[in-house]
Amino acid sequence: MNVAGVVKDWLLIAFSWSVIKDTVTLVNLFGYGIAFLGVAYYNHAKLKGLKAKEAQKKVQQGDEEGGRLLEVREGGDVEGKKNESEN
Repeated sequence: MNVAGVVKDWLLIAFSWSVIKDTVTLVNLFGYGIAFLGVAYYNHAKLKGLKAKEAQKKVQQGDEEGGRLLEVREGGDVEGKKNESEN
């Protein structure tokens, strides 16, 4: 949404420059370019952090499931006792 806001500002500037013939200086364009890059970098870093957090959550869930399987095997389930008595 932040990037869309900066793009909206660019469109308004382009409109004011082309239709209303308002003056747009290089300093204006440079400032909006820096603002756009800053917002884009912020969103990129935020998305990267969310993906890392999601990956860490998946790893933790996998560890918990593996721990539950070990508990069932070590605790001795019904099938495990049958298999041991058959051997």
